[in-house]
Amino acid sequence: MKDGTSKKSKLSWSKSLVRWFNIKSKAEDFHSDYVSRGGDEEWRVSITGTEAYSVKQSKTERLSRKKSDQVRRGKIDLVAAEVTETQHYRIFVATWNVGGNSPKGSLNLDDWLHASPAADIYVLGFQEVVPLNAGNVLGAEDNAPARKWVALIRKTLDGLPGNGSSSSYQTPSPSLSRSLRIDGDVLAPQPRLDRRHSICERVIFANRPSDYDPSYRWGGSDDDDDNISGDYSPSMAAHYSPMSYGHAASSSMEGRDRPGHPRYCLVASKQMVGIFLTVWVRGDIRESIRNLKVSCVGRGLMGYLGNKGSISISMCLHQTSFCFICSHLTSGQKDGDELRRNSDVMEILRKTRFPPVHGDRSPETILQHDRIIWLGDLNYRVALSYRAAKVLVEMRNWKALLEKDQLRIERRCGRVFRGWNEGRIYFPPTYKYSNNSDRYAGDDMNLKEKRRTPAWCDRILWYGRGLNQLSYVRGESRFSDHRPVSSIFTAEVESINHRRIQNMDCAGSQVDIEELLPFSNGYTDLGFF
Repeated sequence: MKDGTSKKSKLSWSKSLVRWFNIKSKAEDFHSDYVSRGGDEEWRVSITGTEAYSVKQSKTERLSRKKSDQVRRGKIDLVAAEVTETQHYRIFVATWNVGGNSPKGSLNLDDWLHASPAADIYVLGFQEVVPLNAGNVLGAEDNAPARKWVALIRKTLDGLPGNGSSSSYQTPSPSLSRSLRIDGDVLAPQPRLDRRHSICERVIFANRPSDYDPSYRWGGSDDDDDNISGDYSPSMAAHYSPMSYGHAASSSMEGRDRPGHPRYCLVASKQMVGIFLTVWVRGDIRESIRNLKVSCVGRGLMGYLGNKGSISISMCLHQTSFCFICSHLTSGQKDGDELRRNSDVMEILRKTRFPPVHGDRSPETILQHDRIIWLGDLNYRVALSYRAAKVLVEMRNWKALLEKDQLRIERRCGRVFRGWNEGRIYFPPTYKYSNNSDRYAGDDMNLKEKRRTPAWCDRILWYGRGLNQLSYVRGESRFSDHRPVSSIFTAEVESINHRRIQNMDCAGSQVDIEELLPFSNGYTDLGFF
């Protein structure tokens, strides 16, 4: 009895402390460009959660609403099949733990954010945009570094070359480092983000036959071990931009860069201590984005604070709902730490909520969305000693190294991310590097010091139908002890064909467009959280 009382008191004290620090008060606020106005501010508008939604419903009301929605949905689906069409949009997704470093003027993101043709949507997630010290975790949030990242991203995206549509394959040009290097050191630091590649689809690099073997089996996910070669070809490490599938985006490339429209708009950005997530879209599709909502889950100190956890952004593009989750999970490479990370994932799925506005039918949980992408420093390690892992890294034997990857092991056992997908990995572990060096940190440490085994901490996964991953790569910037990871997807998006609606109206079939506004085709009824 005493233990139960003590436990309850401790939990109550933790919640009270969280409230005292005012951690949850602005969890649903986010920043966004206000497209109909000009201005040069990096963050032009701040949207509060109370503006996005304020109506709470009882359990009875929710059940009643769900039943009526199911009946209405059956009718809607019949009409929707006749008046909707599928478009394809390119989505660039990237994650980077920047180690508490604020971006300098010399940092160049051109190579990192380059995609040919340019993507329609950029989802950029960061971890440790501020140092995770007591002042930043418990004190007022420091937004200055995040503002610098926004300004730098905006400048880079608006300066990306090329904007035309293409229905043919694009040949990328080499992307080489411009830093002067001698024995692993930098003489004239001009940080640029080169790439090494993991190929998730059939890809041809710059007409180089050494990079493409027709007899090799591409495609699938990381679960297909038969497709993972233990011998790493040096040509795969060549610093070339990934092949782009121009035809996949052709339907959404028309009418780009119209006069009066900014090249890219910041539709939402959110910071929680060191986690920072931004979503950018082309200016001409901004008006097709609706139901923007944000949800934060703290999993740090006491299980509540924001030094670890997630930021999730929910939105609808035309009739299709998207959810982007950026997370920084529990660190540590001791046996059993992977179970704590599993717990973080389950709690994020359980606690993330996007409360609806009155009459809003958009998703309320992560798994109710149509298209879901999870990115971040997931912190899963390689279950080997530093010395054993380093030998495999030097051999470039990714197959053997991945067999000890905790995330792959936990997924295969069904303990985490069940039903999710990840592209196959053909690049070196992204963590942990020495400062401003290409050497892993363990190489520069004394035998008595704790060595961090090289690991793929930084990952991108997706869930659901309608997403096709075209590339999975890492960058080579020495900006932090992590290397950034990025991926390009094509996403199927359902949109209303107004011409078909007009034809149906002329034929005597009245169509209520309001009824065809976004109605998630996600996974509400599959028994998930």
